[in-house]
Amino acid sequence: MSFSNQTLSLDDLPHLRTVDWIPMPPEHRREIRIELAILLGILLLAGASAAIASYLAPAATTLKVVLALGFTLLIVLWLGIAWLALQRVRRKGYALREHDLAFRSGVIFRKQVVLPFNRIQHVEVSSGPLQRRFGLATLKCFTAGGTDVDLSIGSLLQNDAERLRELILSRCTHLQDLQNH
Repeated sequence: MSFSNQTLSLDDLPHLRTVDWIPMPPEHRREIRIELAILLGILLLAGASAAIASYLAPAATTLKVVLALGFTLLIVLWLGIAWLALQRVRRKGYALREHDLAFRSGVIFRKQVVLPFNRIQHVEVSSGPLQRRFGLATLKCFTAGGTDVDLSIGSLLQNDAERLRELILSRCTHLQDLQNH
C-alpha cells in the first residue's frame, strides 16, 4: 500500500458562501419577542419600584435625576439588546449537505460550524418551557472524546428537529458501515 498526499487547490473546494441556508422558523422570532417582553417587564418593574421609592422617601432632587437617567439608560440598553436579538434571528441558519451539517449564527461575532456526519457520535433533541410553548426544540450533536455539545441548533420546529436527528443518525450509521467494508 502506497501513501499519497496530493495537494488540493483552494479553488476546487466547496464554499460555504454558496450554501442554501435554511432559516429558522417564524416561531423562533415569536420566542425571542416573548423573552424580550419578559426582560422589558423586569426592567419596568425595577424602574417603577425605584420611582415609587424615590417618591415616598424625601430624597434629594439629584437622586431622582440619577434614577431617571439610570432608568432611561436601561431602556436604551434594552432597545439595543432587542435589535441585536432580532438581527441574530435573521442571521441564523443551517444547511444539511451530503456529508455534513452546517450552522451559522451571530451578528457582531459571526460563527459558522461544519460538522461531518462521520464524526458525530450522539444526537439529542431537547426543549425548554418557552420552546415547548411554541413547538420548538434544540438539536444537539456530539462528537467522540468530549462531553460538550459540538453543534447546537436551537429553536427548530419540534418535528424538524426529530426528523433531522433521525436523518443525521442514519447518515452516521451509513458512513460507518461504508468505512467498515
